[in-house]
Amino acid sequence: MKKINALLCSIGLGAFLFSGNTLAADNSNDKSVNSDRILFKIHDVAPEKDANGNINSCNISVTLFNNYDKAISNTQITLKWDDEVISDIISQEEYENKEILNRNPDTKRSRYPTAKTTSPVISTTIKIPLINAHQQISLKNKVDTDRCFLLMNDMEIQANSCTFAGEATSDRGCRASFSYVSPNSPQYFSEFKEISYEEEINNKEQEIDAEKIEAEGIYNEIMETLQKIGK
Repeated sequence: MKKINALLCSIGLGAFLFSGNTLAADNSNDKSVNSDRILFKIHDVAPEKDANGNINSCNISVTLFNNYDKAISNTQITLKWDDEVISDIISQEEYENKEILNRNPDTKRSRYPTAKTTSPVISTTIKIPLINAHQQISLKNKVDTDRCFLLMNDMEIQANSCTFAGEATSDRGCRASFSYVSPNSPQYFSEFKEISYEEEINNKEQEIDAEKIEAEGIYNEIMETLQKIGK
C-alpha cells in the first residue's frame, strides 16, 4: 500500500483524494436531531417455553446505531422495565396488610403474596461490541421473564461502561449517550435497517476486498503508464 500511495502522489492524484475527503466531511454533517447519541430499538420479541409449555424467557433483538463521530467500545448497558400492573398489585396487598395489622396488631407479619413470586422489575444486561462512527449493529439477547409484551415499552437505561475512541476510559456521560426509539416513533422505521453484527463484519470484509482490488487496479494502471513513459 505504501508503494501505491507513493505512486499516486507522484503523478498528482492528490487533488482527487482531497475531493473525496471533502465529500466525506459534507456527509458527516448530515445529522438527525439525535446527533451525538446511540439510538437503539428492540424488535423480534419471541417467547421461549420450557418442557411444560410455560414461558420462562423472551428472546429479543437489539439494533443500535452510533450517531457519534467516533467509535464506542467496552460498552455494557442494563435495561429495566417496571411492570406497573404488578407494582399496583403489590402496593394494594401492602396497604391491605397494613390495615389488617392496624386492626389486629397480633396478626403474624408476612410478605405480600405477589411479591413472593413476582418482581415488578424486569431487567437484562447487554454487552455491546465495538460500533464505529455512524454505523449500526444488531444483537441477540435473552430476558428472564414471562412478560414478553412489556419489552418494547419505555425502560430505564443504565450505562455500566463505555469508552469513546481517542478518550481515556470513563463512564462519565455514558447514560446520556443512549436514546431508546420506541415503536411509536417514526424513527423506529426510518432510522434503522435490518443488519446483524455478523453481516456488518462480512460487509466490512467485502469492502476491504473491494478496496484491495481497486488499489491493485490503480497500481497496474500506474505501472503501465510509467512503462509507457520509460519507453
